Amino acid sequence: MKRIVIDLENLSEKDIEFKKEIDEIIASEVAPKTQDMEDGKISVWDVLEPLGKKGLLGLRYSKEFGGRGGSYLQEMLLSEALCYESLVFDMIRGSSTYPASLIRTFSKDETLGKYVKPLVTGEKKGCFCFTEPDAGSDLSRMKTIYEKDEDGDFILNGEKRFITNGSVADIMVVYGRNGAFIVESDRKGFEMLEEYKLMGLHGLNLGHLKFTNVKVPKENVLFYRELQSSTEGSQKKRTSAISSMQQFLGPERVGMSLQALAVAKRAIEIVIKYSQERIQFKRPISEFEGISFKVAEMVANYQAGKALYEKSARKAHIPAVAAACKLFIVTSTHKICDDALQIMGGIGYTNKYPVERLLRDIRLHRIGGGTDEIMKHIIQKDIYKGFNRQVGKGAEKKVDFWF
Repeated sequence: MKRIVIDLENLSEKDIEFKKEIDEIIASEVAPKTQDMEDGKISVWDVLEPLGKKGLLGLRYSKEFGGRGGSYLQEMLLSEALCYESLVFDMIRGSSTYPASLIRTFSKDETLGKYVKPLVTGEKKGCFCFTEPDAGSDLSRMKTIYEKDEDGDFILNGEKRFITNGSVADIMVVYGRNGAFIVESDRKGFEMLEEYKLMGLHGLNLGHLKFTNVKVPKENVLFYRELQSSTEGSQKKRTSAISSMQQFLGPERVGMSLQALAVAKRAIEIVIKYSQERIQFKRPISEFEGISFKVAEMVANYQAGKALYEKSARKAHIPAVAAACKLFIVTSTHKICDDALQIMGGIGYTNKYPVERLLRDIRLHRIGGGTDEIMKHIIQKDIYKGFNRQVGKGAEKKVDFWF
């Protein structure tokens, strides 16, 4: 089936040419290998490393660092194209190059060439370490900590769990209660405890990592704040460190929404084609309203999600905007995939069609990046806070829903 990308209006000639190039690369170098990756015959990096040589892993980085100096719109087109084939490709691509973004944001210039270019080109694999066994959504329970030694360097202790690309990463950005540092995986004291086997997203490397007295040179600091001795001071500093990370969560959640839209689009395309070819009672099942109405609902939810994404992408820094975007689009996509499988019946439950894989894969998006329940918590908190802030004595009660 010919891939139809998310139709973004008013593409420039340059973007149209880029889109054509991406379509050709996906068709010739990615799509033929998707099932082999799903079956464990090849690694996801067998697919991604050639893309790195083409400057596509870190597309928006300059050519100096191994990218193309591409635009945000081109990044969206690339993300959609990869996710149309498999979420795994874009999740690994993003997780491996994300540390480069943090390094570029927080570190000094001399560090950039050492770490950023190898991550952008795919020469080195990266990961971002945040989640812990006791600290999922409750970041205040984070235990990983950096302590200064007599040389002015730092000693890292702690564990990180569910780390995408964690089992193969060469360069890690590891978050602790009091800071974040660049940590190479060949340092003494680092241990990969487990690589998780997943319900879906086959090919995704998800690791449980342990750091025991790992020495990290002071040059590797991205940011660091000493914890004060008092409980109040420690909590204040810990909250400050966590807040510095939370500025990146909104764009991540909106990005996950775009990934989900690509999955929804593919599921819809598959079921539209199938429902017109499947004959029952002497006519295509698409002529039965029980089927066609369900498809109509799928398309309506997709279009609503697309509109929400395009608006949210401009305000991803607002926590409730990003949360609402992720909540609606990801849950809608999950239902779209489930409905697609239901329409296809028994054959949809087999691997003859990718629908069963799409359903398994999208399920993690309702957990990773913040669960559905956490998204609802963020939204309602902002609603009430904003409402109470706006309402003065005798003022008309109204709520500005961020848009």
